[in-house]
Amino acid sequence: MARYEEQSENRGHKTVYYSYVVDDGWHLPYEVIEQINYRIRQSQKAALNKVIRQNRMHKGGWITKEVAEKYAAKSWVYRVLYSGQYIKEVRQFGQELQELYGLTECEAINIMNGRNVSDTIARYDRIKNMIPVRVNQQGICDDIAGEYLHKAI
Repeated sequence: MARYEEQSENRGHKTVYYSYVVDDGWHLPYEVIEQINYRIRQSQKAALNKVIRQNRMHKGGWITKEVAEKYAAKSWVYRVLYSGQYIKEVRQFGQELQELYGLTECEAINIMNGRNVSDTIARYDRIKNMIPVRVNQQGICDDIAGEYLHKAI
């Protein structure tokens, strides 16, 4: 296993990219390994740029567990009173979530129903702290190695 390191600075944040290439006895040429590392670095940079863009475009505050629980409780009361119907008040709660916390309509409905709350909070926490999604390095390695081996046959 080889480890390659590259550093970049973005808005005062220092980011270090680590690329790992595993040669499982395929005896890949150096050019193929360099292509794998290049694609991994490009994917990591793209993921970082995407999360920075999402952070800049976010409008409103950041959703927290307490806020989600408050809106779920408020909407639950109205849904119990009106036999599970999404009445005007419940829709207004959803619109408030969208306007105040920058959620999508689907995310707001899920929070009011108590579904996928931790996933939604984790997503916005990742965007708030500009943590990019993980790049599937082994998948990239397997794809490029597979292309090379397929051409070699």
